[in-house]
Amino acid sequence: MVVDHVISPMRSAATRSHGVLVDLAIVVVVSVVPTVVRAVRADLHAPFEAVDVAAAALAAALVPARRRFPIATLAVGVLTAGVVSAWSQRPTVLLPVVIILLFSAATRVERRAALLAGATTIVSMYTIVTVLFGAGALSAGALASIAWPGLAVAAGDAIRNRRAYIAAVEERARRAEHTREEEARRRVVEERLRIARDLHDVVAHRMVVIKVQADVAAHLLRAKPDEAEQALAVVRSSAGTVLDELGGMLGVLRDADDPAAPRQPAPTLNELPALVESFSDAGLEVQWESSGRIRPLPESVQLATYRLIQEGLTNAQRHGDGHAHLATTYDPHRLEVVIENGIPDPSNERSGGGGRGIIGMRERVAAAGGTLKLGPTPHGSFQVIAQFPVNPEEPT
Repeated sequence: MVVDHVISPMRSAATRSHGVLVDLAIVVVVSVVPTVVRAVRADLHAPFEAVDVAAAALAAALVPARRRFPIATLAVGVLTAGVVSAWSQRPTVLLPVVIILLFSAATRVERRAALLAGATTIVSMYTIVTVLFGAGALSAGALASIAWPGLAVAAGDAIRNRRAYIAAVEERARRAEHTREEEARRRVVEERLRIARDLHDVVAHRMVVIKVQADVAAHLLRAKPDEAEQALAVVRSSAGTVLDELGGMLGVLRDADDPAAPRQPAPTLNELPALVESFSDAGLEVQWESSGRIRPLPESVQLATYRLIQEGLTNAQRHGDGHAHLATTYDPHRLEVVIENGIPDPSNERSGGGGRGIIGMRERVAAAGGTLKLGPTPHGSFQVIAQFPVNPEEPT
């Protein structure tokens, strides 16, 4: 964008300089040179008069003005060409200038206006040649008075169409570039949201563990130093895990374009025992039941299941009564995960869907093709039920 702002003024200045040179060349060729030649050879044809100088001066003024006022300069040129021709009874430099003015107008105005201007010019020039100069209706001069304006309109219309086509192509390219930039920004936002969910899933759980164990250590430091030391060991371990997780995520952010950058592998269901044990170490009593034949699952389902259990047990530890029940059931068509805990008020911001944890649950389960139901149970606990489809033909 900055480059465009720098190049555009330079391009405009170059275009203006080129236009001045073109106008100067036209004035010299169609006005100055013919006038000088006529002055030198006046005694061979007709006397050199003041009307020739006036016509040359008017032509020199109309040529540069045609860029800003194409129709007005054409009208002045046609009118003055008729007046001067009637006065002198011979051609002047204004006649070829009118053709140039018509061509310039056809490149700048709409087709209907260009055709109307061309028809008017043809009628005017044909009248000048046949009536004022006395040429025959089908003479070479009369036919030229029709052909040259027609050719000027056709050429000008073709150039105008080409300019419009190029402008449309450039506009489409600009819009495509803008669309690519918007897509890149959208992907950045999505990646930030994904990282935010990962930070919430991993770091929030570990920070809860750290807080709980720190409180335990503070409570037992004097009465039971051995148990306090064990709690502090859990704090150190959890803090190290948090630092590793943050370091891995920041590494991904720093080296997002480096294919050799390290990536931490996504957790799988094989790591569930360690996850449940970490909650047990933090003081949450987890009753885990697993039934059915364990079978291979897609990585997306494994990751979504792991994060779902992590978030559900984190909520149980943070808001529950210290107990949680986890059930994983495998059958030929689906994997079902049930997490039940003693959250007393399921309408709080965490369980009511307003918190990022519940939103993350829904998004991850939906992304893996599963369904999620959550809410209070009749006996006062809070339950999360997720089901993920499993391909029955997938080998075990």
